[in-house]
Order: sequence, then structure tokens, then C-alpha cells
Amino acid sequence: MCVNIPPVGTQSPPYSHVVEPGAIRRFVEALGLGYQPYRDVESARAAGYRDVVAPPTFMITLHGQPIPGLDLPEAGLIHGEQTFRYGEPVVAHDVITVVSRLVEVKTRGPLTFLTLETTGINQEQAMTFVSTSTIIARQAQS
Repeated sequence: MCVNIPPVGTQSPPYSHVVEPGAIRRFVEALGLGYQPYRDVESARAAGYRDVVAPPTFMITLHGQPIPGLDLPEAGLIHGEQTFRYGEPVVAHDVITVVSRLVEVKTRGPLTFLTLETTGINQEQAMTFVSTSTIIARQAQS
């Protein structure tokens, strides 16, 4: 299958997630995290949060819409690298709007390296996270 790539700068439509307390709870329980502000409203408020706080790694669950025109094969993709920058903490009941953007494309032989940046903004327009990831795709052989 061919790799179809839109121009650098193309971004996904925004997609909003309501952060449900149950989603935070299930995530925290699955990882066995004991930090009480992740689990208990009173502990979270005592620590200065508005509500139960999501662990930073919870942001991996907040996906955006597909980037228009970006058509990658389902098989043969390699997740090359991913980094996160964090801003405002995400707490239960926040509305996080996520947008993904194609920021760089490099080709080396049959491999195409795509750098994507995904940004999460809360209901107060504060940045909550920026994820930068590299995806490696193999071009179809002729």
C-alpha cells in the first residue's frame, strides 16, 4: 500500500474529550498508582487541584481525529519515538480539545519518517500537553 502524505502543517479537526472520573480511576488502577490525588477528591483538593487529577501518562489516551489526507498502511508502521511536554494538570470533568498536526516529513530510501505534534487544550484555553511522535512507514516497492 502507498503512503499518502498531505502538506506539512496540515492538521486534524479538533476533537473534545470530557475527562471522566471513572476513566482516571480505571487508568490509575490498571497501573497500580498509589498517589492519593489520583484516587480521591479530598486528597486532590488538599494538594491544590480542583478535582481528582489525571496522571501525566493519562494523556496518551486522549487522541485526536485523523489528519486529512494522511493515509498510512495498517501493517508495517514503526512507532519511532514519542515525547511529551506538560502544561496545566488535567483533572476530572475537564474538557480537553485535541488537535494533531503534521510537522515534518523526511524520506530516507524506502522509509518515510513523519513527525506529528498533538496538542491538548483545556476548557480555559490552557495547554495541558503537547506530544511529539515519529512514525516510520515503508514505501511500497515497485
